[in-house]
Amino acid sequence: MYLPKGKFTQTEDESMTEKQRKQIKSQLPQGEKIDRMYTAFEGGIRMITKNAAGFETRYNVSFDADDNASIKKF
Repeated sequence: MYLPKGKFTQTEDESMTEKQRKQIKSQLPQGEKIDRMYTAFEGGIRMITKNAAGFETRYNVSFDADDNASIKKF
């Protein structure tokens, strides 16, 4: 599903805490950076990262009962 950049996407989800952002960033492979995040149509948060070569990887972001964030390749 394609969503153009703009009001539908954002670089970091505003509903996440700083702790959750740090947890997500620590789980990324070395050299990958968050490009954008968005709320999925089905619910939940999707994240797109780029590596140094510019290739994109998509992840689902999930939260456990203690509100800890984890990512899984889409």
